[in-house]
Amino acid sequence: MLTGKVNPSGKLTETFPQRIEDTPSYLSYPGEEGHVRYAEGLFVGYRYYDRKKMKPLFPFGYGLSYTTFEYSNLRVNRTETTEKDTVEVTVTIRNTGNVAGKEIVQLYVRDVESRLVRPEKELKAFAKVALEPGEAKDVTLTLQPRDFAYYDSTYREWVIESGEFELLIGKSSADIVLRTTIQMNAHEPFRPLTITSYIKQIAKYPEALAVVKETLKGTFFADFLDSPFAGEMPFFKLIGFGMPREAVEGLLERINTVLSNR
Repeated sequence: MLTGKVNPSGKLTETFPQRIEDTPSYLSYPGEEGHVRYAEGLFVGYRYYDRKKMKPLFPFGYGLSYTTFEYSNLRVNRTETTEKDTVEVTVTIRNTGNVAGKEIVQLYVRDVESRLVRPEKELKAFAKVALEPGEAKDVTLTLQPRDFAYYDSTYREWVIESGEFELLIGKSSADIVLRTTIQMNAHEPFRPLTITSYIKQIAKYPEALAVVKETLKGTFFADFLDSPFAGEMPFFKLIGFGMPREAVEGLLERINTVLSNR
């Protein structure tokens, strides 16, 4: 391997930080009094460095080789999909160096807009391909419906939302070389809003938003609803600003009635 007779083909399965202080668990590990708080939540590994826009020493999926590889001709078997379909993603890999080698193709998925917080991108598939000098091969990776889902702890189920998803082909988590977008048209069952739901969850339903505006007419919140910050406010904040809890719960009941009858 050191002399070049054998070409290394492995890639890192973790992220190497510049400093130990850069790790997502630095402030909460090892904990105290026998308790460790997993404060990083979803943002472990490359997900944390993506969100912080922090450059690590070596990113997840990184690897060296005695040859070079060219990625091209990204295509998908469908540009629109549903929660029942699989998506096949194909890319052409060419060995552009002078020695044989193997490359690990990585496929990440990015939810362009989500109701809940999601990582910037998530690794969903990968494959290793062996290539002689100058040789090119197509690599096909398959995405299952679950690969587009996130877990909603409020409803205790996996959720696939309609909307745009980016499919990202990378040599590592920090080296995305090709990308395309597909449209997810998922059937989303009605999920009642709760007191912890956010205002933005009804923004796309004019009839429900009208109920909120009518209820809050004449109050401080009537004008606030048109601000860019209103969507990030959970309903229980209305209680904190003086609206009786019974009134907030009544508002939610009316909203849910409107949404369930859509």
